[in-house]
Amino acid sequence: MAGHLCHRTRLANPVRSIVNSMSSGILYVKDSRTDVQYEIPIRRNAVSAVDFKKIKGPGTGADRADQVAGGLRVHDPGLRNTTVVETAISFSDHERSLLLFRGYSLEQLWQSDFEDVLHLLVWGSYPTVPQRNNLSHRLTEAMLAVPDDVQRTIWGLPGTSSPLPLIVAGLSACLASHPDMIPASHDANMYRNNPEDTDRAIIQTVAAYAVVFGLVNSHRKGLRFSPPSRGRSYYENLFVMAGLVDSRTGRPDRVKLSCFRRFSILNSDHGMALTVFSALATSSSLTDPISCLITAIGSAWGPLHFGATESAKRTLREIGEAKNIPGYIHNVKQGHVKVFGYGHRSYKGIDPRVPPIRSILKDLDMSADKLFKLAERIESACSNDAYFTERGLYVNGDFYGHFIFTAIGFDPEIIPAAMLAQRIMGIMAHWREYMLTRGKLLRPSHIYTGEAEERLLPKL
Repeated sequence: MAGHLCHRTRLANPVRSIVNSMSSGILYVKDSRTDVQYEIPIRRNAVSAVDFKKIKGPGTGADRADQVAGGLRVHDPGLRNTTVVETAISFSDHERSLLLFRGYSLEQLWQSDFEDVLHLLVWGSYPTVPQRNNLSHRLTEAMLAVPDDVQRTIWGLPGTSSPLPLIVAGLSACLASHPDMIPASHDANMYRNNPEDTDRAIIQTVAAYAVVFGLVNSHRKGLRFSPPSRGRSYYENLFVMAGLVDSRTGRPDRVKLSCFRRFSILNSDHGMALTVFSALATSSSLTDPISCLITAIGSAWGPLHFGATESAKRTLREIGEAKNIPGYIHNVKQGHVKVFGYGHRSYKGIDPRVPPIRSILKDLDMSADKLFKLAERIESACSNDAYFTERGLYVNGDFYGHFIFTAIGFDPEIIPAAMLAQRIMGIMAHWREYMLTRGKLLRPSHIYTGEAEERLLPKL
């Protein structure tokens, strides 16, 4: 990675994508039911699902549940090939191992801090020094303004609890202290085309999450909570509040803080990943950003999303030793078990996040970590196995990413929350974009497979 690039000077000329005119055109569709041919516009290699509604078949003899009169529907379980928004926030291209954030490459942003990337993703421009300092000041002031009720709420629950309910409870307490943030009880359109209220809410949400995260981590570890302090960066305050400090100096370890910061750039946004999509589904009803973040937290904890990091580590513990790798891989091929951290919905090749993750792990010195060595042996075995290579199955960011968090000092159970402290940048950016571009209410349809005719209740 370009660890020595000067990010203040290299960012003057962001990478620009070139739109290929061949990605637009006309899709000619002939309906065999009616022999009618339709022309469906293609724009940016996509067709509008609404355009298919004009394709209507004969209703005679059709099942009423098929709703033929409403036009042709597009069925896509899991949204595997469906776009739901137009966004300018981030772009990944695994064929070129390229990640772009608002047009800037990962290498250009590698020395950037949280405030830099947050400003870039949310407000669309890389900040000047005064802009960055102002954002850092506003975030710190918002952290200091988080009410004491939040701490009492979290510490009123068992410290042995999963971080998930503790964080949700803490954020709910934050929202309860700011009822004016809730559109339904204040102003239904307060965030629609209203950058001032939108931006204020984003600052409050990002600040609240840092404090809640710090309270939860310190509570679970039985540590005294250290409040945020002026003069520290966002991540410095996050580490201090979470108790991730050197016992001698009371300050975060500079190497660990740097590793967390760099990984946060990688993890700041990943398109329509489930955390962002679930937050958008909630925001599409014009909801406040804290409520949207709570939705994202619930989805993040599943073992097929951020929870995959904990599942990946559990899998390594189950394998235990290198001698058990062949048997485990055999069971994977038979469909009996799954290797979490392998394969990805978006990537049928190398995950472009993996090489920079490796570079971060080098700084953390994993030479004494037995599970890390086991993970490398598993990757070596799989990369030479036709079962994986023919299916385009390679390690993804989760396979090695969890080692960064545990080496920094996070317990495995709180890794999803630590990842959200990074992904919150993308979540807030998409929330703001959706609000200011008047995104539509997400209301997908479904194919009904039950009875379409009224039934009679049985006589008693």
